[in-house]
Amino acid sequence: MASEEQDDAYLLASNFNAAEHVNQFLKTIRSGEEGRRLQNYRANLQTKNNTASEAIKDVVFDHYRQFIETSKEISHLEREIYQLSSLLSEQKNLIENLMEMNGQEKRSSGSTSTQSGGNIAHHSTQTLLQKMDGVASFLNTLKENDRILLQNEMLLLDSETMEPVHPIYLVLFTDTLLIGHPTSGGKYRFHLSSTHSIDNLAVVNVKRAMSDLVLQLLIFPEQIYIKCENGRVKKEWFDGIEHAKRTKEQENSLVRQATIRAKRKSIAKGNGQQFPSRGRAHDNISMISEEGYGQQDKSPEGNVTALEDTQWLKDLINELQDVISHRHMEQAVEMILEWKSCDCKDPAINAKFASLEQTVVKMLSEEIRRPRALHGGAKAVLSRPLNLLKNLDRETYAVDLYLKRRSSALRAAARELTVSEEPLSYVRQASKLFVNEIVEVADEFKNQPKCYCLVLQWCSGELSLLLSLVRRNVIEVAPTMAVCVRTWCILLTQCDKLTVIGLDLSFEVHRLLAPALKTALTTNFTNIIESMRLRISEERWKPYNMETESNLNRYLEEMSDMGLAIDWAVSSTSPSRFYINVSQSGCHFARVSVSLCKDLALLKSSHLRNLCDSFVRMLWEEYLSHLASAPTSNIHTCTCQFIIAQVLPLCEETYDPSTSLLNDLLSSKFSQFMQYRNEESQFEEEQEEIANV
Repeated sequence: MASEEQDDAYLLASNFNAAEHVNQFLKTIRSGEEGRRLQNYRANLQTKNNTASEAIKDVVFDHYRQFIETSKEISHLEREIYQLSSLLSEQKNLIENLMEMNGQEKRSSGSTSTQSGGNIAHHSTQTLLQKMDGVASFLNTLKENDRILLQNEMLLLDSETMEPVHPIYLVLFTDTLLIGHPTSGGKYRFHLSSTHSIDNLAVVNVKRAMSDLVLQLLIFPEQIYIKCENGRVKKEWFDGIEHAKRTKEQENSLVRQATIRAKRKSIAKGNGQQFPSRGRAHDNISMISEEGYGQQDKSPEGNVTALEDTQWLKDLINELQDVISHRHMEQAVEMILEWKSCDCKDPAINAKFASLEQTVVKMLSEEIRRPRALHGGAKAVLSRPLNLLKNLDRETYAVDLYLKRRSSALRAAARELTVSEEPLSYVRQASKLFVNEIVEVADEFKNQPKCYCLVLQWCSGELSLLLSLVRRNVIEVAPTMAVCVRTWCILLTQCDKLTVIGLDLSFEVHRLLAPALKTALTTNFTNIIESMRLRISEERWKPYNMETESNLNRYLEEMSDMGLAIDWAVSSTSPSRFYINVSQSGCHFARVSVSLCKDLALLKSSHLRNLCDSFVRMLWEEYLSHLASAPTSNIHTCTCQFIIAQVLPLCEETYDPSTSLLNDLLSSKFSQFMQYRNEESQFEEEQEEIANV
């Protein structure tokens, strides 16, 4: 153990030489074992390295955990210190008040509190007069409600280097900020340097790495950096300026609202009508008629009224800007409607109102475009933004924005669908996604007849997108006949959901998907007919060799599942017990023809019926021609009996029981096979007798 510690100390030494250490290590090793011993030593060092890394990680994580716990504790202590400082400040103020009240007669508790407040204000004013020169003239112009909120001595910083410049004295009144700079000498320490309205003032919390006690005062068009005495003073000034600005804004808003209400009352009285309530301002447009304004303009009183209207509209602009800044859209729309109800002749005012109207429309549009607008569906949009835009004659615009937002969300969901090896699964998922979305939107807007034309256009466009995806990802990638047909059926089934709610958009499926489907069906049938012709060219009119008994049983079960009885064609002789006395091309034709008719039967109700009929006729006619040109033999006879008596009738029954395609084909071109058609009737009677027994 001691040797390992010595080795570790040697490796960690500052004068460690790796090459010399390896040479010393090799001197103690026998010749031929250098490689193995070096590998072992390297593995030992790697193990120590991993152990040291884990230990360092543990130490770092432990220190980090302790740091977090210490930070929480420090934050808790800072909060307690701040509370303690606030309590001490209150105690100090109380002691000062009590000292001033010493020797005076005590009054009641209510009077005492009032006098205490007055003494505090008086004390603050006296402190300001004692510290700042030139402030007396400003104090003489104060209003009754103006009072000193905060006053502190702080340190002015350079805006570039953040180095201290000189001390300054800041005094915050209800709506004014006083800044005092130090004097060179005399009775007062500071003199009044500048005064700033609270409307032109903003405060920014500056977080510096060196100090967290810095505030930035934005005084248009300049800015200054000040360093507070401690964190409590910084918080008081930050909160105090913000509170003063909010109070000032509320007072200005109340003044503007009072002016607007007074103007409304004067207009209503001038027209001999009763003043309406604020909540129904948009219903009172007719109260202020253009005729009334025209009559007023013809007299001196009308000129005075026009000037009052202009002033009222200017005040309304200020009120509207304030309402927009607080995002009170309902009030903003009401004010815009009030402007529209007035026949204002001032182009500057009209331009300003038009600009503000565009701002309101933009804000409502952004509210519709936001991602969370879809959470409540169209009901959430119709309840507020759409109604407001409707009042501004932009209902169609709002609905179009909402539908575009739905389209974007639908396309994002469609991109997440994956085209797997099973294309029908993709067709089901995509069609369900789009159709359910269309149904939901149609239900949401069924009570909006003015916008339903736009909704129908949107539904048609989204269905077109669905068909485009299906055509590109399924139809045009050369699928089988069954996939093409079942894709068509799935889409028509989904369109039935739209028909239930009154949206029959199946014509879009026929218009957009039928050409591609027709091309895919033609390509598949061409491959089928070519495969069958290849089988016919290789025909030798020999029995179909199954080779093993299991293959024979499997084939018989397959034919039985298709509804074909082939047991009678199995060879009964011993050396040929695995043979079927039907040609190989006939067995292949049976599979292909039954499968094709089963697939095409699903398309018989569409306008592709003629194409399907031509496929079936061409396939049957091709193989019947082959049977008609073949030499007569036992295999030929069994094949004809199998094809004409069983396969083709089954195909006809599967494809369309009401058609007489087989009889027409046999009577017109292949009358020599009618005898097998008669044998079919005898075979069916025998099967019925066996079933009855």
